[in-house]
Amino acid sequence: MFTASLETLQDQAAAYGLRRKRIGVCILAAMAPFAVVAAPDPSPNPSPEPGPAQVEFNAGFLGGATAAAADLSRFERGNPMPTGAQRVDLYVNEYLLSRETVTFRDDGSDTKACFTRALLTTMGVNVGKLEAEGANLDGDCLDLPALVPGTTVYADAGDLSLRVSVPQISMSHDPRGWVDPSLWDRGVNAFTLGYTASGNQSQRNGHDSNLSGYLGLDAGLNLGGWRIRNQSSYQWNRDGNSDFQSIRTYAQHDVDRLKAQLTVGDTFTTGQLFDSVGFRGVQLASDERMLPDSQRTYAPIIRGTAETNATVEVRQAGFVLYQTTVAPGAFEINDLSAVGYGGDLEVTVREADGRVQTFTVPYAAVPQLLRAGTSRFSATAGEVRDQGLVKDAPIFVEGTYQRGINNALTAYAGVQAAGNDLYRAALIGAAVSTPVGAFAADITGARTRFSGNGGDQNGYSARVTYSKAVPSTSTNFTLAAYRYSTEGFLGLGDAVRLDDAVRTGALGGGVMEGAGRQRSKFDIMLSQRLGDRAGSLYVSGSRNDYWDADRSVDTSYQLGWNNRYRNLTYGVSANRARVAGGDYDNSYYFTLSVPLGGSGRTSHTPMLSVAGSHGRDGNGVQARVSGSAGDRSQFNYGVNGNFNDNNTDSVGANVGWRTPYNILGASYTQGSGYNSASVNASGGLVIHRGGITLAQSLGDTIGVVQAKGAKGARLNDGISKIDGRGYGIVNSLMPYRMNDVSLDPAGMSMDVELGESRYEVAPRAGAVVPITFETTSGATYLIQAQQDNGNPLPFGAEVRDSAGNVVGYVGQGGQAFVRLPDENSVALSVMWNGNGKCTIDWNASAATNANGIAQISNGVCHAR
Repeated sequence: MFTASLETLQDQAAAYGLRRKRIGVCILAAMAPFAVVAAPDPSPNPSPEPGPAQVEFNAGFLGGATAAAADLSRFERGNPMPTGAQRVDLYVNEYLLSRETVTFRDDGSDTKACFTRALLTTMGVNVGKLEAEGANLDGDCLDLPALVPGTTVYADAGDLSLRVSVPQISMSHDPRGWVDPSLWDRGVNAFTLGYTASGNQSQRNGHDSNLSGYLGLDAGLNLGGWRIRNQSSYQWNRDGNSDFQSIRTYAQHDVDRLKAQLTVGDTFTTGQLFDSVGFRGVQLASDERMLPDSQRTYAPIIRGTAETNATVEVRQAGFVLYQTTVAPGAFEINDLSAVGYGGDLEVTVREADGRVQTFTVPYAAVPQLLRAGTSRFSATAGEVRDQGLVKDAPIFVEGTYQRGINNALTAYAGVQAAGNDLYRAALIGAAVSTPVGAFAADITGARTRFSGNGGDQNGYSARVTYSKAVPSTSTNFTLAAYRYSTEGFLGLGDAVRLDDAVRTGALGGGVMEGAGRQRSKFDIMLSQRLGDRAGSLYVSGSRNDYWDADRSVDTSYQLGWNNRYRNLTYGVSANRARVAGGDYDNSYYFTLSVPLGGSGRTSHTPMLSVAGSHGRDGNGVQARVSGSAGDRSQFNYGVNGNFNDNNTDSVGANVGWRTPYNILGASYTQGSGYNSASVNASGGLVIHRGGITLAQSLGDTIGVVQAKGAKGARLNDGISKIDGRGYGIVNSLMPYRMNDVSLDPAGMSMDVELGESRYEVAPRAGAVVPITFETTSGATYLIQAQQDNGNPLPFGAEVRDSAGNVVGYVGQGGQAFVRLPDENSVALSVMWNGNGKCTIDWNASAATNANGIAQISNGVCHAR
């Protein structure tokens, strides 16, 4: 007779606690050395992938009485799925589609999956074609292989998966990644609040200390299918200056039929054709996220360099979109959520010693190519919203439309008009795909009629944009654009601001044509890989000139080259940015980073970064050591020094902590004649039917995970946890796409069992979707029992409770690991070989405890 040590059984118990329903695969794994592969049944032809070969066990390998007593009847032909409704991972043609509840029935020789018309539609089977061929799809247990010749179906109880292979000719030809709109989940009613807060105190010798703070809020309220949102920011300092800005406040609802969003409130136009304009009103606009893996909204990557613990602020159209604190050295902001497709971004870097530099990052739409037969539109009506207006803002309307004519050509047009005959504009253009890249060209004509004696102005603006990716040379022109405007041309935003100045008397003599106005603009963003050993090159720049001869050409750029040799990373860069006073600073950098010890491949290896710089203030050297700590790298730290020619040397340090419910950070800088300290925190909370749940961060689309009793289980990011009430937040789900949400049971109580550890959901944009993981709570027992005749219980026999639910399996030596929700009222029975049955005589009070597991020895299973 085989025996099992307590340690082995404890390991089995832990695995059992994770996936009780998957016990079959554990038994198969244990018996793998004794498995004999049975000849598979002939596979239908054609088939994209043959089904897995079934395994057939020879119980004789167990030896002696154990072989005779073993109950392997359920596993003689593979690892069959238990009958009844089961939650399984559904794979269609090797693509993980979703997690579905599928009914399995025993047809006498095997357990087979039951398909319904709804499930076939979810799988992408062309049900219309089947019905046209006379198939009846009204049943609740359709035989898919009989309906579609060539189909194979394989269910695996080990990993709770259902793998279906369907000939492509019988599938609907939906694009890859398409999710049936019937699966889009609008979520539940909830209130969300995300926050970013920071405080800074600086002190200069001989001056009072300066204390300032920033608070950014993203509030949301979901009611029915409506999402109400507010994005706002508040800045203040000790001098009494404060500034509150409500960036956006709006309500939004999906319009499925049009693949669009209806928006009401304060927000911005899309900026796809015209420059983005803030408005208060109503908008109906296409939402490309509803389309399967096509063009997505675009936002640039912002790169720069800080010399101290600096604050980086990003503005668009005068509104603060983003603010963060960065450590000394190069930084990159790649998660910006901009408010429109057009409108350059103004980036301000405030060093700890008070120095300020600004630069502009081009931000405009890529060429407007669409797939043949598809379209994109927007219609907006409301009041212009601009922070700088003194008089009443005018009413305006805007409409745009784009249409894919064929695979190579897209045509588009748009109109704008502002009230009181102030402004009229019309745009027409086309985008074309060529072997050398994608081009878009358009021309906009505008007429402005200013109030009073402000006069009239007419003009046009022509624009050409270009985009190209060349895989063979690893070249990527993200954007190259040139725009020329005549003296009399004005955009809607400029026209409104100038007319406001005329009405307030600031321009009593009228508006001079071309004065201070942009004549031409050139933007470029390019990245180029130079080979495996030569590194990569990137260029980002903007050049503007003006009709006003007294205004100089405005040029900014970022040029860099990076490379790597083993664990050594190095590069050079050049930057041009404006500094306080309106002058330019041309800076040049050389950077080098290397791990301090080890191979540099572990997350906890500290990194040394050194940068040399040359700019208008002379030469400088910055050095920094940074690293992370913690079992999940939840802590980060850095120390730095900055030394230069102008005697503004400084040293500093920063720390950060990603807790399960927020992100905290702090930094300190001590320089020549000054010091600066800052703290920051970000996080969020969700108020839902189950109460208030804290989150490390909040995106626009989130999931509220409920796993009763699973306190300590970790969510996808490895940091966030299920709280004491059984809730957790999954951040930044992709709308209209299948999202995989998982729970890591490490850290939760052994007395709680997860029915499943993965869940799939396709939320609508802005939804707060409930995600429930079924759990079973109760005491766990290791029971050793024997039959009336003294023989051990058969290996592999099922242990069931009084309701007939399987609560465990018999292992070697007649030992069974079971979980019992209520040990005082559960009667246990053991079943094997389809007809053997006995009832265990056991007493919970007689259990002994060893290493956290209650054990009951010498039990007897009485025959019935």
